[in-house]
Amino acid sequence: MSDTVTIRRAARTDRDAIGRLWLEMLEFHTQHDPRFFRLKPDASEIGLRYLDDCLVDENQFIVVAEAGGGLVGFAMGRSNEDPPPFAAPPHGFVTNFAVTSAWRRRGLGKQLFEALVAEFHGHGLADIRLSVSAHNPASNRFWRRMGFEPYMVTMRRKV
Repeated sequence: MSDTVTIRRAARTDRDAIGRLWLEMLEFHTQHDPRFFRLKPDASEIGLRYLDDCLVDENQFIVVAEAGGGLVGFAMGRSNEDPPPFAAPPHGFVTNFAVTSAWRRRGLGKQLFEALVAEFHGHGLADIRLSVSAHNPASNRFWRRMGFEPYMVTMRRKV
């Protein structure tokens, strides 16, 4: 496997490959916390329709990592706003982030994140937020290394 990686903006022609990586990411979550992450039988089709919308939305940003003739990772984010009473300007929100298992722990996640930060910066977004599963210690460590710290805690309880 060649170590040459190209990070670039996603194109509409990347849709199916991003969809496969996205499904791999979702399945990873179902393995780590099956109580809360369960996929619908048509999750793949739902994901592709979601990607169709994201690929044409000017407030969505998608970057991909290409190596060996295919995509091995992607990062997605969007411009987001706080509720109207708050004075904070719009911020970037990381919505999806995945690196295929064979390419993890090789610095690719950092490269993808830096490319997404450049997209946010280019659109005047100075603050970045994200949500990460409490049951995914590897992702929590990664995001802390990228400079993130908790500022809100989302909690859940069954009725």
